[in-house]
Amino acid sequence: MACLALCGALAACQRPTQPLLPPPLFELQGPPPEPLATRENNLPAQEIRDVETPATIEDFERYAGTIRILFARGSAELTPIARAILDRQAEWLRAHPEVRASLQGHADELAPREQQFALGEKRAATMKFYLTARGVAPQRLFVTSFGREHPIATGSGEASQSQNRRGETVLLGLPGGLSRP
Repeated sequence: MACLALCGALAACQRPTQPLLPPPLFELQGPPPEPLATRENNLPAQEIRDVETPATIEDFERYAGTIRILFARGSAELTPIARAILDRQAEWLRAHPEVRASLQGHADELAPREQQFALGEKRAATMKFYLTARGVAPQRLFVTSFGREHPIATGSGEASQSQNRRGETVLLGLPGGLSRP
């Protein structure tokens, strides 16, 4: 009887759990968009896989066009441009199943630190959900939030802060070192 009372007391002392937010919704009906034929600077798109050459970070950046996507202020919703970039990244990652990636969420400096870490995590989780929906194995993708701790642009103006509201796909364990900011 005393054991039951002790168990009841311990259960009453537990911290309440926070409900999980539902995953972001995407319009995935129909086939995925066509791969981008050219990059922004009109260079021809690179081949995805050369079986004789190991995958490199430079190869990924060349194929995907960029490692960064941008978000609106206070949002983790993917823009059409961000989806196109993630589609290219997913295509490359599917062709290189040995590669793992850190999906890093960043935020601007316009809110308290805790909120920005939460927003960075939500942005990275949105990227993971989208890449997983495009066929990349979820165990290869790691979500990390840096909040506002690693800005790429300084200054309080909107032009600077908009560059800091980003998500980055950083490949892990490949030749070429860490991706450049």
